[in-house]
Parts: sequence; C-alpha cells; structure tokens
Amino acid sequence: MKILYGKVSFLLDFEKPISWNTLPTFILRSLLGTQLKRICCVQRQLSCEKCNISQSCAYAVLFESPIPKDTKVLPGRNRGAHPFVLTHGKVINSGKQYEFTITLIGFALQFFPFVVLAFQRAGDEGIFSDQIMFSIAQITDSTNGKSLGAPILNPLSTKIFSFEETDCSIANKANIHFITPARIKHRGQYTLDFDAFSLLQSLYRRIEVLAYFYTDDSSDAQGYRPPADIIIAKRNLTWKDFSRYSHRQSAAMELGGALGWIEIQGPIGAREKSLFDAGTIFHVGKNTGFGLGEMSVEWPSISIEEVHDASIE
Repeated sequence: MKILYGKVSFLLDFEKPISWNTLPTFILRSLLGTQLKRICCVQRQLSCEKCNISQSCAYAVLFESPIPKDTKVLPGRNRGAHPFVLTHGKVINSGKQYEFTITLIGFALQFFPFVVLAFQRAGDEGIFSDQIMFSIAQITDSTNGKSLGAPILNPLSTKIFSFEETDCSIANKANIHFITPARIKHRGQYTLDFDAFSLLQSLYRRIEVLAYFYTDDSSDAQGYRPPADIIIAKRNLTWKDFSRYSHRQSAAMELGGALGWIEIQGPIGAREKSLFDAGTIFHVGKNTGFGLGEMSVEWPSISIEEVHDASIE
C-alpha cells in the first residue's frame, strides 16, 4: 500500500490575543468546514450523497467523504475516513499567533488552494462571539520548509508513505508518545486499557481505508495481524477530554482520549515500524480531523542510524 500526502504549516496572526478554551484545532476544523461549504456547494438542496458532483467538491470530499455502501473495506457504510489531518502546533506571542499543520491525503491534495481560501475568508469574518479577525501570516511547505504563499500560492510538494510488507526484524522496544488525545478502541470501547494488538490494528486499519478510497494504488492489501508477542510493557496514560460545539447536533460535546506514553516490547518488525511511522503522519484512532491522535515514536534500543526509514519515500 502506498499513500501520497502533503503537509502544510499555517501561521495565523490575530488582531488581538486569543485565549483558547479548548484544543485550537477543534475551532479551526469548524471554520474550515463552514467556509468550504459556502465556497464549494452549488446544490445546497441536495445531500452530498445525492449530489452528482460530490466527488469533485472540496467540502464533500474533505468533510462528508461519501462512499458507496458496497465497498469491501467499509461494507454498509456511506461515509469514509476524512482525507485530511489537523495537527496542533503552538500558541505564539501570548496568543496573538497560532501555528498548526494540515495534512492532505491522496486525491484531497487537489483541494489545497480551497483550504487556503477557506482560512482566508474565515479570517476576514473573524472567530468567536466578538469576531476576532485574523490573517494568514505564513504558509510553509512542511516537507521542504519553503514558503508557499507569496507572491502567489505555489504547489504543495508531496511524499509517499509505503506500508512495509516484509517481516525483517527492526527492534525489541519502542516508546510511543500520544501528544493529543488518542481515541483507540479495545473490545468495543474507547479506553486507556487498549493493548498492542488494538493499537497496531487501529494503525493498519487507518492506512488500509485511506489507501483504498484516496489513492490510485490498486494493489490488494495482504492483510495484517499484529504479532501476539508484541505487548505494552509499561504505560503512563491519562484520559483528557476537550469540549466542542457540534453544529450538526446543536449541542456541546466532549471528545477525549489517551494522553501520555506507552512502552512497546517484543519482536518489532518492519511492518510494525511502518505502522508507527504512519501514526506520526496520519495520527491514530478516531477524530484525527479534529487534531486528535497525534503521536511520536522513540527507539531507545537502537541508534538513529540503525532505524531504516523504509516506509517513507
């Protein structure tokens, strides 16, 4: 499996300091969806599932992600995984600026200019009840560090993630850090008590779905079953909830997951390493479009030179 993707960093400059009372990417996702729908939707009397141009609409693909109900990857489902990830960056200059990253996946890369326009229009309208306006101070290609926004919008460069099908040994230990809450299911529940099998299965399932719906890679995935002797030997996790307002449900909601770190032990092969690499790019678990599931990996038992990054081209 191969997945084409591009990452772009935005620096927003607010007219006055912002005090964020939740994860900022929650707010940014709402702004992006609202503006994309205003910009792109030309048949508002129809749902995205019934619109005959939904597959070429930035709003529909990114936020509704309609799919046929008879797919082999998600049978019976009419919506797929969203082909973008928001990654929380940092609040700068005492709340006057905010930096974040958006990753566009596969076919969604074509909508990069729409994403920029959506944030520009959101800034012109302002956010929160006091309509604090903002501008895009900088747009940077996260792959090569080049500026994309001046004097005209330049194309976003891309990279390819490849799932490693071979089973050569890599390490016997890895530390996984969950930077934003990771919503990982174990025995049907979102919990802190997930095991290594559930984590690896969640990572594999994510790339399987993204590759199937958003790439031209027609190769059949061989399937993957995590080794039983890979375990979580240590964990230091807490559950963290963030609040958001759902316009669709007209209600305040809590979204949360696991924050902290775990230590994976066992015969970690090239396949497992490529899945951990995928998690650092596409996040892990549910609600990655809100900025959840960001993770990083440390390899304490081997040197950096010995870790062959074969899964990223």
